[in-house]
Amino acid sequence: MAAPAATFGGFASAPPSGVDQKKTVKTRFGVIEFDLNQALTFPKAIPGFVGYQQFGLAMIPSETQSSFMLLQALEPDDLSFIVLPYEPAAGLIEAKDLAAALQHLGLAQANCAIMLIATFRRMGNSFETSVNMRAPIFIDTENRLAWQYILPNDRYEVRHAL
Repeated sequence: MAAPAATFGGFASAPPSGVDQKKTVKTRFGVIEFDLNQALTFPKAIPGFVGYQQFGLAMIPSETQSSFMLLQALEPDDLSFIVLPYEPAAGLIEAKDLAAALQHLGLAQANCAIMLIATFRRMGNSFETSVNMRAPIFIDTENRLAWQYILPNDRYEVRHAL
């Protein structure tokens, strides 16, 4: 499956129009400019977040290299998620479950990137980091469409510790 950073060049946004369009958003990580020609559209909103369908995907500005990315709503722009690209070769999600999700969504494996929503919890003087393995985000990299898909196999944790 395609690597999201390479596919999206650090940006994501709305349907291709051929016109150079940008949207600058003040995010929790500072000001980031998103290329609207690279936006992701969620045809079905992320569960619990009706009204948010256009998102940009960007590397999180940091002095240290990190795999975490920002999935930023663009209109309205007051919602964001920290996500982590998922590599199927890691084997944390069974191949048969991924194949069933791809078939349900009508996605080709060659045009699909998978993201996991991350959560950070303060635990005393440190942070606990977990990802939602139960409901990954599947991205059609060719058409810039995305869905959060809840895997029917309950063996996957909503708070899978990293």
